[in-house]
Amino acid sequence: MLLQMLILLAMAKLQEHVYEESSRAWQWAAAYAAVVAVLSLLAGGSLVGTLIGAALWGLYAWGYFALLRQVTDQLLLWLLVMVGGAVLPLLLVLKAMGAE
Repeated sequence: MLLQMLILLAMAKLQEHVYEESSRAWQWAAAYAAVVAVLSLLAGGSLVGTLIGAALWGLYAWGYFALLRQVTDQLLLWLLVMVGGAVLPLLLVLKAMGAE
């Protein structure tokens, strides 16, 4: 989970400042979903679970990257969205684990 957060943060920074002109948010989200799928398969996940998880992570990343592009002009809000968007899935998982 922490590796996925670090990859999400790295890809957010890359898509925002390095390749902003030549790519779209959905392309970065698809690349992130592919990375998550490979990591899940390497960790021994089932194929169906990997595909479902990658699809959900891809949709989340698409919204995350698109939102980051919307707040590019406001540095403080951009930093809040960048860090908060990467930490939110971890907090949701921890809350779900504690609820059981």
